[in-house]
Parts: sequence; structure tokens; C-alpha cells
Amino acid sequence: MITLEEQQLREHLAVDEITFAIPAQSFAISCAISAEEALPVVTEFALRIAYICGTLSPAQIQDFFGFSKKETDAVLKSLLDERLLQWNDEHLELTTYALARFQDSSDNLPRFFKIQDWSAEVVFDLISFSPAGRPSRLKRVRSQIELATRNLDKQSRTRQYAEQSFQQNFRQICTREKAEIYKISAIDAGERFSIPLPCTFHLDLSGQTSIRRNIDDESFGSRLEIAEAITDALASQERGDNERLRDFIQTFDDTLLQRYVTGDAFDLRRYAQEVHLTRFVRTDDDRVTPVLGALYLPRNAALLLERIQAAMAQPEALVETEPLATEGAESDSKDSAETTHPAQGEALWWAPQSPLWARTRSARDLAQKIEKLLLSQGGERPSAGLQVVVPTARRPPRERLAIYQDQFNRLLAADVVLMGGSVELLIVPDTLVCAMFHFNLAHNATAVPIGFISSAPKHIASAGALVSARMSARPDGVTAAREEGGAAPIENLVQLLARLTPSSEVDVDGPAKRGRARLTLER
Repeated sequence: MITLEEQQLREHLAVDEITFAIPAQSFAISCAISAEEALPVVTEFALRIAYICGTLSPAQIQDFFGFSKKETDAVLKSLLDERLLQWNDEHLELTTYALARFQDSSDNLPRFFKIQDWSAEVVFDLISFSPAGRPSRLKRVRSQIELATRNLDKQSRTRQYAEQSFQQNFRQICTREKAEIYKISAIDAGERFSIPLPCTFHLDLSGQTSIRRNIDDESFGSRLEIAEAITDALASQERGDNERLRDFIQTFDDTLLQRYVTGDAFDLRRYAQEVHLTRFVRTDDDRVTPVLGALYLPRNAALLLERIQAAMAQPEALVETEPLATEGAESDSKDSAETTHPAQGEALWWAPQSPLWARTRSARDLAQKIEKLLLSQGGERPSAGLQVVVPTARRPPRERLAIYQDQFNRLLAADVVLMGGSVELLIVPDTLVCAMFHFNLAHNATAVPIGFISSAPKHIASAGALVSARMSARPDGVTAAREEGGAAPIENLVQLLARLTPSSEVDVDGPAKRGRARLTLER
């Protein structure tokens, strides 16, 4: 059990959440069990009298309890049928079995076992073959990362492994006190399904900076086979690099991140401690809030929704738009400033290239909440809502779209990446932007998103310029997730991109295109 302080530390240093899908199967099991039970009061007293006296007659039992002859006969029949008393001439005495029950008892109270039928549906995960209680059952969900066992024999002989696990874990499965398996009658294999297992990843700064995972689940958190399966699943994922972090810093003029760059390295440890733990270092602009970790983590999602809702609550407020600087032009010219109305019910969420991005229900929940806020402002306009774009530079569009089909309502794929696929943007036009760079640590499949939420016009304009410039180079590289909608989803994206396109030409893909040295950052 972790302390409250450690729990809070993990929450502040959480960087991602991934839901894994554990293969499981139900089994209908029928068996006979021997269950220890206390005897009825009359039966117990009759046996104790026989134990103390050695022998007794039916008349003595009748007189002691005040029974009628019919009642006495019923008690005697029960004791004889259960092999607790036996006849010795005309008297009754304890059987060897009943006498042993008294002798084995530490308090001279006999305890007896009865053979009873028992049946139930039992669920086992197909990796560790441990009982799973009553878990959530899901059919295949592509957004979750499916786990596989290292022991392929378990997949083909599930019934045999289920029977073996049932015998080993019977006390956990059957909660009746001191019950034991007497005989297994039948084990019938049922449906297969997946058990969702959310896993949180957080920065560990106690030693060498690394990423640790935390499974808050009593059933699966301590199972070695599950941990190995998660390690195998993560090891097979693509990994990014940090070559474009300098471009990200310069594109958004992020002086906060810049102060943690020394030579060719970014000091993630000091950044996390000073900006997000102690909050010793703050931004100079109140409109900018540093963000660590995936946007769909609880604390980040709450902050983002609060910022969007606050902006939507002031639809008539005018926002001053700062022009982007171009070479040979003054960036702070007040004469060229423009004013526009805040966003009216539409937004763009541009995903990074990472195959682990948004692989959890939390991402879907955040998208739905943003969509609800946007639609309350956008009315019936077809383009209203949140449009999610996933890059497909290294995978076929349909393969990439299939992963997120159940996550997002307005989903598209684009054969375009932003800064090598390391950048994630959530843009509410004329209102705010969340810009995140997915920083990679050595030997870790999970990246660390670092960036900011900003309502500063220069940041909103920079993000819009970055997307529109890259999309203009590949105008035909967009695929809609749902073909039945025809060209409408793509047309809606085009209209949204038109709102993001800056009026002046800027270099939005970073200084590397102008021949400046890139910064390869290491942990």
C-alpha cells in the first residue's frame, strides 16, 4: 500500500495512461464439495448425550427433549442416515466417524462435513490462468493494446489449464468456509472476451530518470505473467526521437522549455521538479500554463475543459490577434493587429505519430466532453465539433483509423506529420491552443508529453500556421474514417484549416529547413 504523499507525487508526475486488453474466457464448472457445517441444536445435543453417556435409548432421547414418538423417530432417522449413531443391540451409540469428530475437536463440539453439489461460472484470464472475479467484459476493442501469453500451449488447452487453476485456487473461488473439492463433474468452456486493464505511467525521479507503470487493480497488479505480457507489448511499439524539440521551442518561442536546454541535452528531471512539482519556476505570461503528460489524464483534462468552457462563456469578447513575424518585418507592430471573435463551436486535435497515443477510454471521454462544449456553441453547423486527425506517414490510413474508430466521432487520417510526428496540437480557433512535444527517454516505449496550454494569439497563430503549411503540401492526403459520409468530413476539415491559415507567409516547419543545426536531445 502506497502512502498518500506517494500517490500525490505519482499524480503530478503521471505522463500517460494506456488500457491493455487481457484475453479471458468463462467456464461453467460443476462439482461436488465437502462443506463443514454445524449440526442443528437437537442433533448436536443428542450426540453430546451419547458421547457423555456412551450409549442411550430412544426413550431417553424422547424424555430429555419432551418429544412425541413421531418427533423422536424423525430425529433418530436423521442421525442413523447420516452415519452419526448406530444400533448396538437395543441401545444407540456413536459411530466411529462421529466419535472421531469429537476427538478431533478442541472444544468437544463436533463438526461434520456434508457432500453438496456446487456449480458456478468462473472467469480465468488466458495469460496467467488466475481467477478474475467478475470483471468488465468487452469484445475486441481496437484502441486497447491486446496482450498475449508467452506460453502458446495455454491458448490451445484452455480447458485443462482452467481445471488445474480451479483446483489450485478453489478457496479463492468458493468463499464457503473450509469447503473442499470432493469431485469435479464437468468443466464447459464458454465465450472468450477481453478484460480492460488501465495502466498509468509516471516519471520516476528517485534515481535515474525513468518511466514506471502502475496498475491499480487487485486482481492483476501483482501477477508476473501479466507484467511480462505488458513488457512484451510495449517492446514491439515504434519509438520516436527528440531531434525536433529545438524546432518546437523556436516555433512557439517557448522560453520556459528553452531554459532547461544545455548544449545538446534537455534536463527533464529539473524541468519536472521546478515547473510541475515545486512550481518554483513559472511562466511570465498568465495566459500560458505549462502541461506535463497526456491531455486526457484527469488533471490535464480538467484544466483543458475549464479553459475551453471559460472561453465559450464569453462569445462576444474580442480577441486581439498578434501577427506572426516574418524575416524583415517587425513582429510587434500594433498597426497590423487584428481582432476576431472567439471560436464558434469547432476545434482540431492533431495526434502525434506515436502508436501508443490515446489508447485508453480517458481519451474518448475527453473528446466527448470537448465535443459537448463545442456543439453548445456551434449549433447545427456541419463543421461544428471536434475533428481528430491522426498522421499515417508510416502506416496505411485504414490501419491507423481502425485503431481509433471507437474513440472519436469525427476522425480523419492525414499523410502528414508535424515535426517528425513528435508534436500534438489541440486548437480551438481564435481561442486557445494546447501544444505538446512528445519527449522520448532511452529504453522507454512511452513518451513524455511536455508543452503548454495558451490563449496567447501568437501561440494560436503559430499552431495554425504549422498545420496549414504542412497540409497545403499534401492536399489530397486526407482519408475519412467513415466512408458513408462521403466528402463531407474532409470538406469540414478543409474549412477548419482555412480558419487556421495565417494571412502572412511564415516558416512554420522549424529552423531545420533554413539550414540551422538540429538539436538531438538526450535524457
